[in-house]
Amino acid sequence: MNSICEIDVPSLAGTTIPIAERETTSQNVCVWLVDDNDRFRTALAELLGRMRGIQCARHFSSPDAMLSTLASHVGPDVILLDIQMRDRNGLDVIGPIKALSRDTQVLMLTSMYDSERHNRAIAEGASDFLLKSYTPEEIVERIRNPSRRVNARRRRAKALCAATQARSTAKFASGSPSLLKDGFNFLRTLIG
Repeated sequence: MNSICEIDVPSLAGTTIPIAERETTSQNVCVWLVDDNDRFRTALAELLGRMRGIQCARHFSSPDAMLSTLASHVGPDVILLDIQMRDRNGLDVIGPIKALSRDTQVLMLTSMYDSERHNRAIAEGASDFLLKSYTPEEIVERIRNPSRRVNARRRRAKALCAATQARSTAKFASGSPSLLKDGFNFLRTLIG
């Protein structure tokens, strides 16, 4: 994916200085990181910035700051998004991200696995679910591997198709008037 990202470099005073906008090559993956844990976020951003083929262009301490930036800039290839951030739930931000930047892949990044949150993240449009306990190499591999995300999306679409078809068949057999609405919701889920 090609996208334009503004590169920020920490200055000596601890503020961020915009250096330049540049186009990433198909080998580079432009990443934004959103996590309220300053130490973790800074360390992961630095680590990602050192990895070949990864460009950690921005990092944010809150989803609101990221959404504000996303509303006025071209979206990155990938957003690594923490789930629990102070008073905000990262799962609630997936929809607005996808509305602002449809092609941006959202990878959830969390401290512990929870199947309900995992299922909700995928249903909301996230492409992957990563644990903070993964090694940096595992995180980078997941960022770089778009086929895994595409295949995951295809598996979800097939599962949705089968489930919706089963529900629609049952409703059609019972004469339910909501058949058309279910079909529309299914299409919206696949497209959205």
